[in-house]
This record gives sequence, structure tokens and C-alpha cells, in this order.
Amino acid sequence: MSPAEVRPSNYRVPLRRLFWLPLGLSSALIVLVLGTLVGVSWRSLERLQPIQAHLAHIGRLQDVGLRLEQTLLGGLRGTRIDPLNLGQLRRAIEEIVDLEGAMHPDTDNRLKNIADSLARPTPEPVNTLFLALSELREVLAGERERHDELLAGVARDSATELRLSIALLIVLPLAGLALSALFRHYIKHPLDDLGDLLMRLAVRDYECVPDTVLDGTAKLAQPVFRSYNDLVTRLQELEEEHLNRERALEREVRQATEALLAQSRELARAERLAAVGAVSAGLAHELRNPLAGVQMACTKLHRVLGESDQSNRITMVISELKRINGLLNEQVDAARHAPEPLLPTPLGTLVDELLALLRYQTPEHIGLKAQVQPGLVCVLPAAGLRQALLNLLLNAVQVLGDKGNVSVDARAEGGRLIIDVLDDGPGFPQEMLQTGVRPFATSRAGGTGLGLAMVRRFVRDHDGDLNLANRDGGGAQVSIFLPCGLGMNGEKDNG
Repeated sequence: MSPAEVRPSNYRVPLRRLFWLPLGLSSALIVLVLGTLVGVSWRSLERLQPIQAHLAHIGRLQDVGLRLEQTLLGGLRGTRIDPLNLGQLRRAIEEIVDLEGAMHPDTDNRLKNIADSLARPTPEPVNTLFLALSELREVLAGERERHDELLAGVARDSATELRLSIALLIVLPLAGLALSALFRHYIKHPLDDLGDLLMRLAVRDYECVPDTVLDGTAKLAQPVFRSYNDLVTRLQELEEEHLNRERALEREVRQATEALLAQSRELARAERLAAVGAVSAGLAHELRNPLAGVQMACTKLHRVLGESDQSNRITMVISELKRINGLLNEQVDAARHAPEPLLPTPLGTLVDELLALLRYQTPEHIGLKAQVQPGLVCVLPAAGLRQALLNLLLNAVQVLGDKGNVSVDARAEGGRLIIDVLDDGPGFPQEMLQTGVRPFATSRAGGTGLGLAMVRRFVRDHDGDLNLANRDGGGAQVSIFLPCGLGMNGEKDNG
């Protein structure tokens, strides 16, 4: 077979199919020979049993005949014939009839007649014995005739078995030659071809055997070569998978390299942030004294104004000065690595205060809304959370410009605080959604790129998550996930 052409096949048959026909024929011949031997033995046994039984039957008849002759001779010599002897002869004949060993159809009736004649009382027992002996001799003659016929049948069967044995001696060598030819045609030649094909696999030659070549192959060998085609096809697939895996590994190595480079850039940015933090801590320390003076002046001004609308505004200014002073203290504490304490924080109050402050800094056409779960209280760093939310709200207001809506949703789910800040502005750039928050990276003119970075740092420092997304109807959504500790169900809508 030429090992050059290709076509895959899905027909799968084991290699042992090549051996089925020769092995089947060999097995059939062996079974035939063994069956013949068993049959001959069984026939010989069957022939011997009736011969032995009939010989025993004739022997019993001869014994009875001998006893009849002896009794008859005694009577002829003048000896009195004892009725007991006649009874014993009658019982012996009846026993022969009961054994059913006769082969002649008239034997049993004749023996019964003899037994009946011996049973009848008669004044001339010699005549009775003479008639019985004559009848018994005729019975023996009939049985010997049947015995001769049985022996003739045995002789004929033996001659037939001899002829059968001679025929087997002639047929078996011829059958062996035929099996040898079948073996070469169905097994040896296909196996030689298969060996050539397997040698091709050793040199990674994954070509299939074509249908044109398969059609000229023995039918029993065709399934094997189709299975070879399936093997070659599978090897081709595995080779392709191996190449794909190598390419995938190369991609993973490139991605890991890019990730290392990105981490290097993050470390560089972290170093810059650390430097900025150190500078911020120094500035905060220097700004606290002048801010304290401004706060004292505003406090005195509030006392002078008394209760008036201007006094309320001065109160808000004082509150914001305190918040600024708190932020400056946080910067100094952060530089000293002193974390803010965790306190029970009512989220509704915190959000309402932030929105009240923002309303003085936002255009009239920008709507601010809050939806906070009623009674929601979480154990959190209140100042840090307030600053993070303020950064998010200021970013949203600055993106909207002169018109739009900003909303804050806060709720507790599964022991976590979830805060969503939503706006209907242009949304986040796709690049930011892909790369995430990076310090100093901003798409807004005049932005520093630090607002979201500070929010992310606050959230991560408290085992939380920050998620950026664009809303389906337009606008941006920033979600903060923080451990809550305490929470209640319900909803509150503050416009």
C-alpha cells in the first residue's frame, strides 16, 4: 500500500478484527474434529451397551433352556419331576420377560406362553417340558438372528467412521493451506502496511490513508486503517492544540511582563504620592495656625452679629473652617501613620450635611438628591468618609457644568455599606474604565487627578472596594463598598 494520500475517518474498529476470520475458521475446524471424536466415542458406547444387554438376555435364555433340558432328561430317565422345579423355571422365565431385554417382537409373548404352560398342572409333565424346550429354542433362534443384525449394523457404522477419519486426514491439511493463504491476505499484508504507516508517525508525518487505497485493501483490514486515520487526525488536533498552548503561554508571558511594568509605574506613582503626602503634611502644619486665627475672628464676628441670616452663614463658615482644620490634622496624622478612630456614624445626617454645604457651591439648575436607608448607622471613620463623598460629589457637580442631577444612595446589604453617587453627565472615559483610577490622571480641564485616587486609597485602607461604571441611560456611577458593622432596613428620600 502506498503511504502517501490522506483522508480522516470516524470509523473505529479494534485491530483484533483482522484475526477474526482466520481464527474463526481454525476454531471451527478444531471444534469439528473434537466434535467428530466425541461423536465417534459416543456412538461406540451406544453400540456397545445394547450388544452387552442383548448378550446378557441370550445368556439368561440359555441358562433357562439348560435347566429345562436337565429336568426333561431326568423325567425321560424315569425320575419324578418335582412341581417345585417347574415353578422355579416358570419364575425364571417371568423374570426374563420383566427385564425387557428381548429384541425380537414375538419373544415376550412366547416366553409368557412357556411360563403359562409350566404353571398348568398336567399328568404328563415330560410332554410339557418337551414343548417348552422346543418353544424356547425357537425364541433363542429369533434372538440370535436379531443379534446378528445388530452386529452387522455396528460393522457398517465402523466402516463409515473409518471413511470419515480418512476424509478428515485429507481435508485438514487442505484447510490449513487455505487458512495460511487467508492469514497472508487478511493479516500479514495489512500488518506490513500498518507498520509502514506507523514508521511515518515516528517522523511526525500525520497523513491519512485515502479512500482510493482503502478500497483496494482487504475488507477486514479497512476498519484498522480507518482507525489509523482517526489516530492521525487526533494527532493533528493535538499538535494544533500544542501550538495554541504555546501561543497562549507567550501571551500570558507578555501580559505578566506588562503587569510588572504597570506595577513598576504604580510604585513610581506611589513614591510621588508619598512625596506629595510629605509636602502636604508640612503645608497642613503651617496652615493650621493662620486658620485658627481666622476661625477665632469668625467666632467673634458671630457673637457680634447675634441671631440673623448673616449669623447663620458665619456659623456654616466656622463649621467648614473646623472641617478644614480637621483635614489638616488628618494630613499630619497620616504622615505620622496615626489612623482615624472608627465611630458609629449616622449616614443620613452625614449625607444631609454634605448636600446642604454643596447647595451653596452649585448652580441653581443642578439638582441634589439623597436616598438613605432610614436609621442606617455604620462604624466608620466619619471624617474620612465625609471627605471621600465630598470629593465624589464635587467631581460630579464639576462634570455637569450648569445643569444636571446628582444623587446619593446609601444602604446596608449583608453587613456591608453600599453608597452610590450617580450623575447624568457624559460618564467616564472608556480608557479610565479599562485601566482604573490612576493618580494625576484626569480627563477634566483643570483637574488634579487626585480626587478619585484619594477616595480609592480611603476605601482600600478600610477593606472596601471602589467601582466605576457608566449608566445605561447616560451618566456616571461610582459605588463604594465598606464594612458596616451596624445597619437597619428601610428607605428615606430627601430632596
